[in-house]
Amino acid sequence: MAQAAPAPVAAPAPDVNGALVITSPTQAVDIALARAPVLRSAEAGRQAAQGDRVTAGLRPNPDFAIDAENIGGSRSYSGIQSLETTYSLSQRIETGGKRQARIDAAGRAVALTGLDVEAVRLDLVREVTRALAAAVASTRAIDIARERVRLADEVLRATRARVEAGREAFVQQRRAEVARETAAVFLERSQREAGVAARALAVLLASPAVEVAARAAWFDDLGPRPDPSRAAALPPGQLDRQRLDALIDQRRAELDLQRRNAIPDVSIGAGVRHYREAGGDAAFVLGLRVPLPVFDRNQGNILRAGAELNRAEAEAERGRLYLDAALSDSERRLDQAWRAADSLRRVVLPAAGEAAASAREGYAGGKFSLLEVLDAQRALSDAREQLNAALLEVQQVRADIARLRGRAATPIPAPAPAGRQ
Repeated sequence: MAQAAPAPVAAPAPDVNGALVITSPTQAVDIALARAPVLRSAEAGRQAAQGDRVTAGLRPNPDFAIDAENIGGSRSYSGIQSLETTYSLSQRIETGGKRQARIDAAGRAVALTGLDVEAVRLDLVREVTRALAAAVASTRAIDIARERVRLADEVLRATRARVEAGREAFVQQRRAEVARETAAVFLERSQREAGVAARALAVLLASPAVEVAARAAWFDDLGPRPDPSRAAALPPGQLDRQRLDALIDQRRAELDLQRRNAIPDVSIGAGVRHYREAGGDAAFVLGLRVPLPVFDRNQGNILRAGAELNRAEAEAERGRLYLDAALSDSERRLDQAWRAADSLRRVVLPAAGEAAASAREGYAGGKFSLLEVLDAQRALSDAREQLNAALLEVQQVRADIARLRGRAATPIPAPAPAGRQ
């Protein structure tokens, strides 16, 4: 899915509010790949590099010149009676393999921009998956907050009944009212955060508005348990490593080009000269021009290209270390989040639900205090929030790992032999 070429897909029908309804990560990714402006921008960069490749393969244009001498002088050279006219054609001949070096450097740039397009695509897939997971989690947070308000209302009603019956002090009613208002504030904050998450997803999907459902089976799918003993290693052909290597190749090709540019080109020309004073006689003219590299030997560009190569090599070394560390850290985070979500769902949440239900029933029967009920409800809400956060982290870390393990879909083309002109 991450490496498939973006193809236009039919967007689902919007609901009555005009929002785009998203039901799965696959659907969201397909829409983003078909609509996202960032992909069009990256593709335009590759087309620009292809234009540079076309320009690099062109030979220098010939020059046509007309020279008129001995015009408008004094005495015997007055007027055009002594006119000498020369018609010449000259051609600059590139030496030292400059043209092939330009082609090689431009071809490396095209390969690099192609990998950049694939990287943008993989980044977009990751960001859409993360944003969709965040939107689902924020929607579930609203449901958790609403349930928290509902439970607080039940406790408040029971407390008021006990206060009216003289079985509880009025201060307990105030405590229940505080718990209810706190739950209401939490609900408002959850609704605001859900709006922010939905807008972030809408931006990635290039849509005015999106809507996600809280009941998403894919969000609850933990998948197979991660194996922490498995060594985290990037696969062969990993995209970011390919980009680092491609950048070094491109910088090396630029250095080779600048060194070849230090070799002077030769210009040869041929023409015909007409002598008006001699009755229209003509003679052939041959010319040869060779620049003398006395002052400018392209030293500055060679120095700059060499420094850029050194920087690319250093950045590549740092990037490889970062990629290995990032993958290892993501694998550990996935293992921790998976175990937390599994434990919360199997053990903690059922036990917290039973404890809260028992506390409410016991409070109504006078067996438990209000403080015990509030603690049990708080523990239940905390367990639900922690499970929601753990599921969110599992989905988002999985997206990060998929991005880190993403491969280059197209191989880097090999350069043509350097000696061909």
